Amino acid sequence: MSDDIKTRLLDAAQLLVQTHGHNGYSYRDLASQVGIRTASIHYHFPAKTDLAVALVRRYYEFVGAAMKKIEAEHTSLAERLEGVAGIYSGCLSAHQRICVAAALAGEYSSLPKEVQDELNRLMTDSQGWIAHFLEEGKKRGEISPASDPVALARLWYSALQGALVVARATNPTVLADVTQVLRQLTIQG
Repeated sequence: MSDDIKTRLLDAAQLLVQTHGHNGYSYRDLASQVGIRTASIHYHFPAKTDLAVALVRRYYEFVGAAMKKIEAEHTSLAERLEGVAGIYSGCLSAHQRICVAAALAGEYSSLPKEVQDELNRLMTDSQGWIAHFLEEGKKRGEISPASDPVALARLWYSALQGALVVARATNPTVLADVTQVLRQLTIQG
């Protein structure tokens, strides 16, 4: 039962972070959403920092598993990059959410150091996974030999995160438009 409540708390906290940000909700909001007392939250996560660290770590595992699945199921760079873009479009289609990383990055300076550290790891490794796909694509001649996979991964990551935020605020097609342009700029032929 305890693990079930912890999972429900993390699920609810993720929704709140993705829609309201870290500073946009309280333990009272979380307790109301899960249907428990705030004291019960403190049992599992003594402080909001503990909850945020656990949330970012769990999201890191989600993104890592998604990247491994993309790598296992797709060999072409175009398919892999489409899979990466799908992670972001999945956020948007789920109640107009944005990525946990984007939500927290907007509040970076007000986050506790432990949360900043986990967020940095999530963002750096996410770019690293994309760079890995691009490096393999470069070896296969799918992108220009002059391309820098690390810089290109930063472009993909930043553009997708930004497009997700803009798409939520304006028009959901922004994300698809940005993905298409990125693909045209990246893939040779």
